[in-house]
Amino acid sequence: MLFALLACAPDVPTWHGQVSPLLNEHCVRCHTDGGQGPGDWSEYDTVVETAWLLSDAIDDGRMPPPTTDPECRDFHGSDHMVLTEDEAGILAEWIDAEMPEGDPDDAPEDIEYPSEEVQDPDLVLTIPEYTPTWWDEGNPGNEYRCFVLDPGVDEEIFISEMGAVIDNRELVHHIVLFAADEDEIPEDTDEEPGFDCIDDVFIGGESVGSILSGNGMLGGWAPGALPIQFDEGVGLRLTPDQKLVLQMHYFESSELGASDASGWAFKLADEVHTQVLMAPMGAFSFKIPAEDASYTKTSGFIMPADITIHGVFPHMHVLGTSYEMTSTSNDEETCIVRGDFDFDNQLSYQFVDPIELDADSLWEMSCTWDNSSDNPNQLNDPPVDVRYGERTDEEMCFGFSLISLGH
Repeated sequence: MLFALLACAPDVPTWHGQVSPLLNEHCVRCHTDGGQGPGDWSEYDTVVETAWLLSDAIDDGRMPPPTTDPECRDFHGSDHMVLTEDEAGILAEWIDAEMPEGDPDDAPEDIEYPSEEVQDPDLVLTIPEYTPTWWDEGNPGNEYRCFVLDPGVDEEIFISEMGAVIDNRELVHHIVLFAADEDEIPEDTDEEPGFDCIDDVFIGGESVGSILSGNGMLGGWAPGALPIQFDEGVGLRLTPDQKLVLQMHYFESSELGASDASGWAFKLADEVHTQVLMAPMGAFSFKIPAEDASYTKTSGFIMPADITIHGVFPHMHVLGTSYEMTSTSNDEETCIVRGDFDFDNQLSYQFVDPIELDADSLWEMSCTWDNSSDNPNQLNDPPVDVRYGERTDEEMCFGFSLISLGH
């Protein structure tokens, strides 16, 4: 009787009135048909059946997945990514009231939530369908394959928005996107689609495609990433003599003979007032001891010039637990990004207010990993020392930063 009275009370949340809009805003980008999260949480019956899982995940702090702290630096879309205490209370109250559906007429208009793909792109490029061969015995279960794509532009243009188009999520560990002059593309590529690049992308006889060098790097994708959308008048430059190179990192799938045909989508602008570059700032000289549940590495350098940071993509692998990027000038510390890390929810944060860093300021990046047996993401049994590397069972500590020179 009490539940029936609660369900009829005017202040009790209902599915159509409060709960469905809330889930659409915070959860449906992943929990939808074909999404990387289980279940379609836009459907009332599905949510009712799994409400206890939803409640436990929110109470434990596992959902929504962690992001950089907006109190450190606010970013576009933070209102979609961070669940407030009041919003969590609405869900709890609805579940306690036995999840009343309410009146469909109470439903607000559809809420826009972050899409995992660029909407209405001007250009979409995809690789030929490729089936990894897992040929490298030195890197079992990992394959790096590079594909050259022709953007087909006949004049200088600028990328104002871009995002990956993922074909096979089980296979793709990450993608790195590079721009290279046409005469730098290797001529002796394999007859099969693409060419092997398990160590680096070799262009013009030199290793410029390594994640360590930012040479030509335009962007990257990892699970959970959303499209990068620059502010009006800001963009990445692309010239007619350049090709795009996609470095695909495949991680062995449970699906025998699985193939992939992923790519990249773009919105373009004829001109911008601010040109941005990708700067992969981070640490790569470290060793994470076996059974260390909280190992931290901090790396830093003195900024050689005035720069403006428009956004940061923090990147680690499966042992990563948290990260922090700061800048210090005149004994005053500026927080750039700071948060818990989730390998399945790696976002690129575009700042509401870009950050101006002065020359001679100290830039630092810290990463923390859990290399213990208790880590559910542990790949080694028993744990072993883990060093820097691009394989899934190795680790990284990067804040891939989109910067422009000057203030």
